[in-house]
Amino acid sequence: MAHFGHQLIDSVRHLGRGHTIDPGSLQTRLTAGVVLASLVGIGALAAWMGWRMQQILLNSYRQGTALMADRLQEDVRYYSQRMPPQEALERVVNYRATGDLAIWVETAPGLRLVQSETLTMGSWQTSGVSAALLSTAIPAGVKLMTVQGWRLVVCASPLDVPGLAPATLYIAADVTAEYQGLQQLVRMLLLTSLGLISLLSIAFALYIRRTLSPIRRLNRLAGQVTADTLDRPLNLESAPTELQELVRSYNLMLARLDKAWGQQKRLVNDVSHELRTPLSLVQGYLESTLRRGQNLTAAQREGLEIAAAEASRTTRMLSEILDLARLTNGPGVLNLEPTPLQDVVHRAVAIAAATQPSAVDRLRVAAWTPVVARVDRQKLHTALVELIDNALRYGDPQQPVQVSLTAEAGWAAIQVQDQGAGIPAPCQGDIFEPFYRVDETRSRSSGGTGLGLTLVRSLVEAMAGQISVQSQPNCGSVFTLRIPLHDQS
Repeated sequence: MAHFGHQLIDSVRHLGRGHTIDPGSLQTRLTAGVVLASLVGIGALAAWMGWRMQQILLNSYRQGTALMADRLQEDVRYYSQRMPPQEALERVVNYRATGDLAIWVETAPGLRLVQSETLTMGSWQTSGVSAALLSTAIPAGVKLMTVQGWRLVVCASPLDVPGLAPATLYIAADVTAEYQGLQQLVRMLLLTSLGLISLLSIAFALYIRRTLSPIRRLNRLAGQVTADTLDRPLNLESAPTELQELVRSYNLMLARLDKAWGQQKRLVNDVSHELRTPLSLVQGYLESTLRRGQNLTAAQREGLEIAAAEASRTTRMLSEILDLARLTNGPGVLNLEPTPLQDVVHRAVAIAAATQPSAVDRLRVAAWTPVVARVDRQKLHTALVELIDNALRYGDPQQPVQVSLTAEAGWAAIQVQDQGAGIPAPCQGDIFEPFYRVDETRSRSSGGTGLGLTLVRSLVEAMAGQISVQSQPNCGSVFTLRIPLHDQS
């Protein structure tokens, strides 16, 4: 028993540590329903028992007082045969009266034939109970009265004794102590009921929590499902039958998703690979024709230039699709090794400047901190070139593009900042999605494929890094790559 008590206390502490109550959870609703039902049931039972005990006690006093009134009349009639009726009445009244029982007889209101010495006792007198009783009109019968804070069972019955005028017999029994004891008992019963309800609530909460634990485990396992784990079915051996059926349906859905995902990857790889080769041949033929086509008319040259540009753009898009497809197969395609990031940043800035000669004067290096991180040099270089190229393409041609490399709290931060039109806040969460464009009107004129930022995010996350953007309309944008520093210890 002691071991169970300690286990219950430890479970309660575990429930209350670091957990907030969710009104919408199934556990909270079930626990609240059971606690409410227990509270209503046990509370109603305790209240009924208290009321019933009070009624039994008061009925017993009522019956005792009525019985005493009958016996007192019999005693007066008996002694009236041996002595004068008035003397017999006084003798019986004084004999039957006690410290908690007062008796008096009245022939008319305010005209008393006899009264017991109890009414003249100090407690009855000083509290004002005697005066209040004698001045109150009491109807015939037995009733419970509250007089000056005292609880009294008062009985009024006719008294018919030969030799005496018709009178009324009054008996008042003080049940204050018994009533207070009953009230204390009722309070103890209610407190015990509350304690029992509390223990039952905790027990029910633990039972419901244990019952719902397979659902929480299923939710946790489902949250861990990724594209790489679609072929791993969920398994809950000790779960209830209904939950086992849900797990089987869920595993069937995973199997279908795994099959569809595999088909999609194969389709993307095959289509991209099969299209890139002929497109490269077409692009090479067009560029060769343009170089040797001295006899081409202006219209012919313009048409061939447009076709070559579109072929180049499509080839680049297919290459990016292939890179994304390879990254979805897992980070194994990356060659991660400790690399000085300043070398990668410097080379990316040089390549971007060479790609757009008119932007050489716009590139600025704002900060330069030598740091080492475990990255794929070529992939990180590709991501940085894409970011710098976007900043040069979409930024204000008259404003510089700043590139910085800093270290902070175990992370290397590479920032690319432009002074362009900026990105609206509702669009900032979508710019890393495939083929998403903030401004559709310049999708073709800019020469982008719509996959650059998607590829950048995939490459950075594959190297355990993070990418974020801060931007305001007409104030430019700041793209930040955060990569964990290499621990050389």
